[in-house]
Amino acid sequence: MKLEVDIRVKLGESLEHKLKSLGLPISFEIVRKSLDARKRPEFHYRLMFDLPENLAGKFIDEKIAKPYKPVEELKIPFLSKSVKVAVIGSGPAGLFAAYVLAKGGAEVTVFERGKVVEERERDVQKFWMKRELDENSNVQFGEGGAGTFSDGKLTTRVKDRKKNFIYRVFVEHGAPEEILYLSKPHIGTDGLKKIIPSFRKALDVLGVKFNFSSFIYDMEADSRVKLFYQDLFTGEKFSKEFDDIVVAVGNSARDTFLMLKNRGFQLVAKPFAVGVRIAHPQRLINKMQYGKFCEDTILPPADYSITAKFGSRGVFSFCMCPGGVVICSSSEKNTVVSNGMSNFAREGVMANSAIVVQVFPEDFENNPFKAIEFQRKLEREAFISAGYDYAMPAQNLMDFLEDNETSVRNLPKYGFIPEISPVRFDRLMPSFITIALKAAFNHWQKRLRLFVSDEATLIGVETRTSSPVKILRDKNYLAVGFSNVYPAGEGSGYAGGITSSAIDGVNVALSILEKYSR
Repeated sequence: MKLEVDIRVKLGESLEHKLKSLGLPISFEIVRKSLDARKRPEFHYRLMFDLPENLAGKFIDEKIAKPYKPVEELKIPFLSKSVKVAVIGSGPAGLFAAYVLAKGGAEVTVFERGKVVEERERDVQKFWMKRELDENSNVQFGEGGAGTFSDGKLTTRVKDRKKNFIYRVFVEHGAPEEILYLSKPHIGTDGLKKIIPSFRKALDVLGVKFNFSSFIYDMEADSRVKLFYQDLFTGEKFSKEFDDIVVAVGNSARDTFLMLKNRGFQLVAKPFAVGVRIAHPQRLINKMQYGKFCEDTILPPADYSITAKFGSRGVFSFCMCPGGVVICSSSEKNTVVSNGMSNFAREGVMANSAIVVQVFPEDFENNPFKAIEFQRKLEREAFISAGYDYAMPAQNLMDFLEDNETSVRNLPKYGFIPEISPVRFDRLMPSFITIALKAAFNHWQKRLRLFVSDEATLIGVETRTSSPVKILRDKNYLAVGFSNVYPAGEGSGYAGGITSSAIDGVNVALSILEKYSR
């Protein structure tokens, strides 16, 4: 009989000793593991044991254990007829939609404006080293989506057991098994660059066809969907018809949003957030979170999550990258966008996180394209202020709070790619953003002395936290007014990270399969 047991182990204690004291065997499977860093750090385990029924009953009666409830396997309907589906975008939503559709017997074609990971990596390095930006193959566009160049965080607030299906697929293609049970699983950029090509090969075996460097510039949706696309290598234009289409573009696909608007799709503005990245020495964050235990090597590089409120606007940390770097993530020429990235080991000496301020549809007259232009204006001004060469604007945190200039000498020498250049953010960003940021830092200074310190550096601008656009859809995931177009993922306004985007792609794929199964 299978049992679940919850065990707490303080730093310096032994899990095996705890189990023996309860009379439990040391043969188990970890179901969940988390770290409580308040006061003395403590690991929380949920373990699964397979024991004889009489012994299992004893532990249940003593309230040491409870019956184990396995996660239900995802059931994928299989089609009884030929169905052709196009998927636009090869981020998490697109790839997992393609995977489930192919498993269900659909004929799937994926269109991606960017390149495969291996070629995309070369384009990104070329941009960072030579400042030559490919507007279709960069940190935002290409196989794997924008998350490929990130921390590879898989945490999500979405309460959906399909995340276990997502994690298992990642493990099948090279992710560490610990993502199946850690409360804050991550893969790292280095891990994703290996997992995604393996996943592509599996999709190829299932019959999925990939068209990389293919830009969808128009579509016609009637009883069938006709896509018009351009080969970005040759410049040739083509068209092809499908029964259904999944629109799984990322939140940077501004030209695609405009095309969809012109084709009658209902696009509305949605809340998002803008601000800066904040970089600290990782040792400082470890000390802030772990206190006197900060040098214990059993503890992972510390992270944090903080919030504040200024008037009606929330200010919060986002996409925290322990042991990572701040990267220039531009997708349009003569603009600068900042983001965070780290490898699986999180071995870097700096930590970084976005600190962002909420913006709302009413700030842009409920017009999503005015919200996009707001982003673009910030990104252009960041490019100009930092020297016209894709360096990211930066300022010492205390100088920001005291309205002082920051000299180059007072900026860190590492923790960013490619370069940073001193600016004053109060002259770069709108006042309602900088006032909210200052209010939040002043609030945090009272309880997080190490966080608000002279060792902190602001790097900007962080504008791509989530999509400013939502493509309206109904309860069956269909775009409003259309019978065969399915918006999905972060760019369409229905997710916020790798796992939630993948889940949304799965849900859309299941809806398509169930439509034809009915």
